[in-house]
Amino acid sequence: MGMEERSITFSVQMTVKEMYQFTMYHVYHQASGLIGLFLSALALTNLVVSFHDLSDQGKTIMTIVGLWFTVLEPIMMYNRSKRQVKRTKSYQKPLYYEINEKGITVSQDEESQTMEWERIRRIKDTGSQYILYSSRVHAFIFPKKCLGADAGKLGNLLREYAVQKNIPVNGRMKRNR
Repeated sequence: MGMEERSITFSVQMTVKEMYQFTMYHVYHQASGLIGLFLSALALTNLVVSFHDLSDQGKTIMTIVGLWFTVLEPIMMYNRSKRQVKRTKSYQKPLYYEINEKGITVSQDEESQTMEWERIRRIKDTGSQYILYSSRVHAFIFPKKCLGADAGKLGNLLREYAVQKNIPVNGRMKRNR
């Protein structure tokens, strides 16, 4: 890659949909989210299989547990995403990013900040977003639809810097070489 190809600039206007997709991915790709889904599936299975043997209280409990992680939790995550996008001042206007050998520079209005590659802990490709974690709960979210034709270029660049800086990537990032 030439020097001009080793950097990319783009903007991201965070939306409720993008934040919700990130939140769903983040929660349901952790052990606690998977355990919750398993418990919900187990409760719904128990409700169906043992319906006639369960008391009314048992049916109610199985229904609530069954719906908690499959229906109620996603609705609550959507509402949290909506509040977060609305309340976060930096999400009210597009954020401008430049990715290069120094790291990730984010700017908005007159402010600019660079995070060096050494501070990135993990890179994930969800299919619709690139997520660059700087901590367990803080991440840069790059929706591929905001990148358009440059989504593949960004993926290649992220892979290159991940290899250089020894940053862990998920399986999709490894496969899309």
